[in-house]
Amino acid sequence: MKLKLIDLNIDCLLGIFKYCTEKDLIALCQANNYICSVIEQHIFYALTKDLLLCGHRNRPCIEERNRTQLTYLERLQISRNWLKGVYEERPYYHHAQMFSSRLCLSSDTLYITHARYLRKYRRAGPEALQRRYDEEISTPSKSDISDFVKKDNTIFAGRVCGTCFVSDTDGITEQAMHNAKEYLYCVDFVEDTFATSTDTCCKLWKRSREFGLSHFDLFMQLQHSFKSMKVSDDGQWLFGGLYTDKRNRRALRAVHLESGEEIVLNSDTISIYDLKIKDDQVLFTANFDTTFRMFDRRCDRDVYIWEDPFDSSLYCLEYDGLYAVLCGAKHHSRVNLYDIRVPGKYIQLYFPGRTRQYYKSSPVYSIACDSQYMFVATDHNLRVFDFKANFGVQRDYSSFYDYRYGTNNLL
Repeated sequence: MKLKLIDLNIDCLLGIFKYCTEKDLIALCQANNYICSVIEQHIFYALTKDLLLCGHRNRPCIEERNRTQLTYLERLQISRNWLKGVYEERPYYHHAQMFSSRLCLSSDTLYITHARYLRKYRRAGPEALQRRYDEEISTPSKSDISDFVKKDNTIFAGRVCGTCFVSDTDGITEQAMHNAKEYLYCVDFVEDTFATSTDTCCKLWKRSREFGLSHFDLFMQLQHSFKSMKVSDDGQWLFGGLYTDKRNRRALRAVHLESGEEIVLNSDTISIYDLKIKDDQVLFTANFDTTFRMFDRRCDRDVYIWEDPFDSSLYCLEYDGLYAVLCGAKHHSRVNLYDIRVPGKYIQLYFPGRTRQYYKSSPVYSIACDSQYMFVATDHNLRVFDFKANFGVQRDYSSFYDYRYGTNNLL
């Protein structure tokens, strides 16, 4: 009687699989569904726990943005494509007029600002995005939207003229929150606490509702201009990055929202362009001084500093919730991939294709990503990188020739 491989118990199968190469394991997955399930659960599961942009340890936030549930084998292959620079690139939503767009990604939709409109695009079908927008959110004000935040079913958006609007299940409410001569930089909110910042000051508001309408009452005003800011999930702290602090080079601040106490954090940077909260104690900042920094409040210092390899300011960043951080650079629409477990070194660089010479030096204004796709907002369009495409072109910039020293530096 001949014994088939599928007749063996799991312990025997795993003992055999120890002698198989990864290529052999992939072939076995394609040959039989039962064997595939054993390899997935007992081998690929462990291999993919801590992968960049595809890891699943403790269910990182990037999982909530994935359009489909990836197998562990797919996670392994897609993460390697990120590391090797293998992807297919597609341009979307070209506009001749130059303006900066902001992005917000969920599993089924992408929100993107288009001048004075906020547009919602479905993520359905074979393409990364639908070409036609599903919904257009706006108000009578005609000035551009400079920033917006979406949490659950609530959207809070600010216009450059200082007016802001909230869109939720009750409808849309708009209110002037700053002087029209001020330029609004950023907004954020947690529950009924809202924050707005212009080039002049930062204001904190409490939202009240009556008869289905919202109204914002000012309860604190700070004489600082935050270029980027975030309110902690518990609503206790506001973390902000000053547009400039030339005198002391301490642009990172923390404000306690109940007492109004302001703490100057010991991060040695002159200007912060973007800020993300990793957890209760750790902050990420993208900076004018060509660095990406990880700041720890417990020791009050930058625990790691990554310098841009081409001395370019970093405009924005995205975090996968585990170990990967993507930073958008000022020039050439470039995006840097970092692993926070690897101090001082970038992992890969991504340069969007240039269809016209005139557009080649756009900054990256906003980044959004899930495990498979990266969305890059430039001056004139949205660039989408698909890392699952097996027919993608490899563009590996993990190392480059350093002409200053005549050496090949692995960064």
